[in-house]
Amino acid sequence: MLENVADGFLGLFMFFSHWLSVGNDQGEIKIAAVQELKSRVVLECIISFDWNERMNDLIDAGIPLRFRIESMSDRGDTTVSLRTLVCDVGDYTYSFSDSIIKPPGDSVYHSREFRQVYRALRDYRQVSRSFSAGAGVFQIEAVLLPSSVRQLDRSIDMSDICGCRKFSTKIVRKEKR
Repeated sequence: MLENVADGFLGLFMFFSHWLSVGNDQGEIKIAAVQELKSRVVLECIISFDWNERMNDLIDAGIPLRFRIESMSDRGDTTVSLRTLVCDVGDYTYSFSDSIIKPPGDSVYHSREFRQVYRALRDYRQVSRSFSAGAGVFQIEAVLLPSSVRQLDRSIDMSDICGCRKFSTKIVRKEKR
């Protein structure tokens, strides 16, 4: 009987320590490749976030997963896009789209349809950004946005399920000698 009481106190202690802990407010964007061309530098990145069954259930229910992705350099190259992963609940296919917000333009990219969410996620997490060749500092930030559910007249914040809200990386290029 005393073991049950000790387990109860230990569980209560662990709950409060987890609740009071600082937590992980910022995730990471990993650099997969850097390609230096004559007039541009292209960064291939991967947004690294936790995927779990709760997120899978929300996506399968038709609730989109949305990121606002902003990239900038010390040369003034700035690109802002909105990336949205959706499930077509009619035929259970997954696709995502990128809408370029800045610089202003009519640029929208639609992915192909995927039958499995994990295959869609593989491409959804990959981000490619292009910068001026003379740039020395690159920064990419992705912010997880709340998703609107019109049927329920609510907004769902997936950052609690995903692990964090903001993902970023900064790269400083060394001088060539």
